Amino acid sequence: MKIRIEDAIAYGTALLVAQGVPDDIAANVAEHLVESDRVGYTSHGLSILPSYRKVLEKGLANGSARPTVMYDHGPMLAFEGNQGLGQHVGKVIMQQALERTREHGQCIVTLRNSHHLGRMGFYGEMAAHDGFILLAFTNVINREPTVAPFGGAQACMTTNPLCFAGPLPDGRPPFLVDMATSSIAVNKARVLAANGQQAPEGSLIDAQGNPTTDPNALFTDPPGALLPFGGHKGYAMGLVAELLAGVLSGGGTIQPARPREGAAMNNMFALLLDARVGFQADWRIQEVGAFIDYLHACKPQPGVDAVQYPGEYEAANRALNKHQIEFAPAIWDSLAKLGGELNVSLPASAD
Repeated sequence: MKIRIEDAIAYGTALLVAQGVPDDIAANVAEHLVESDRVGYTSHGLSILPSYRKVLEKGLANGSARPTVMYDHGPMLAFEGNQGLGQHVGKVIMQQALERTREHGQCIVTLRNSHHLGRMGFYGEMAAHDGFILLAFTNVINREPTVAPFGGAQACMTTNPLCFAGPLPDGRPPFLVDMATSSIAVNKARVLAANGQQAPEGSLIDAQGNPTTDPNALFTDPPGALLPFGGHKGYAMGLVAELLAGVLSGGGTIQPARPREGAAMNNMFALLLDARVGFQADWRIQEVGAFIDYLHACKPQPGVDAVQYPGEYEAANRALNKHQIEFAPAIWDSLAKLGGELNVSLPASAD
C-alpha cells in the first residue's frame, strides 16, 4: 500500500486525535513516525501506533502531557516528561536546547519520564540541520529488561540507544549514528521469529543462558535475552547510557526497585555543541570534508558497491520516498484495523 507523505501524516494525526490527544501533539508524533518510515525504520514508524493505543488506554502514557522545566541555568536544562508522548516531548525539549546552543555555543540537557522517544536520529537531524553536534544517551525503564550483561545468563538491561550527529560540508547528508547497544533490536527478533528465520550468531541466549540462533527464545516463559553488541564493549556502552541517562536525569535505572508496568519510559542525557565557536572553525570544516572524501575513496569489498558513512542510508531512503511511502500488507492491515476501531477514514492509495 503506497500513501502520499502528507496523507500518512494526516492519518497518523487523526488516529491519535481520536484517542484524545491534542492536535499539535498528535501532529508532532505523526510527523516523527512517518519520517521514520521514510528513512527506512518501519519498526519506529506508523506501525507502532496500535501498541501506543494499548499504552494510552491503560493510562501508562499521557497523551495530553507536555514537558516541564525542572532546572534552567543558561546552557544547562533539565526537563520532566510527565509521561507524555515522546515524539512531541523530544521535539519540544530539543528545540529549546538548540536555542540555548545558539546563545551559548553549547547545551547540556536532561529529560526524565518521557514515553518512548522514538527514533533518536530524528533529534540528531534536528541538531545537524542547525549546524550543531549532538551526543545523546537514552535508557529505558518501566518495562522488563531484555538484554543480558556481558557474561550474564539473564536479562538485566534494555537496548539503551546512543545517538551522535553533526553536519557535514559541501551539501553532504549529515553524519548520523543512531544505534542500540544490544546486538539486535527486540522488534528485529520478533520479525525473524514471525518469518521462521534464524537470528545472527552471538545475538541471543535462551532462558538457560545458552547461546542460540532461535529468535523465539526471546519470547518464551521465562524468556531468553539479547546480548550486547561487541561483547564487553557494547555492554560497557550500554552501562554508560544507563547511568548517564537514568541517574543524571533523575529518572532512574532499570534496577528492580523501580516499577515495571510494561510501557517503555525514556530518560535522556544529551550534549549539544556548536563546532563553529572557538578556534580554527574553517580548518575543522575542511578536515571533516577531507576525512569523508578519504572514506569514500576506500576500495570496497567484493559484493559491496561503495563505502558509506553513517547517515547516507537515511538520506538515500528519504530521497527514494520523497513523495510517498509504501507499507507492507501486514502493517497496513494493522493500521486500517485501528482506523476502523477509532472511526478514522483511511487515506487514499497513491498507487
